[in-house]
Amino acid sequence: MSSDVTVSCEDRWQVYHRLQSLDIDCCCSGIKPLTVSLRTPTEALQLWSIVRRVSEPKHVLVELLQQSWQAPSAER
Repeated sequence: MSSDVTVSCEDRWQVYHRLQSLDIDCCCSGIKPLTVSLRTPTEALQLWSIVRRVSEPKHVLVELLQQSWQAPSAER
């Protein structure tokens, strides 16, 4: 399945290079959108994660990371 992915111009190349390093088929040229060919659900999840990492504000990512480090409260 091939899809166009819309990300800002500055972020597009970062996403493209990360997808390339994961061996996910993608194409990015000039002013055209980034095109990604996803073969598996895992690749779709990796794409989502990469786009989120580059597009979310830093404070949101820091908050999510801090939440993931907290141990769940014990039920009594």
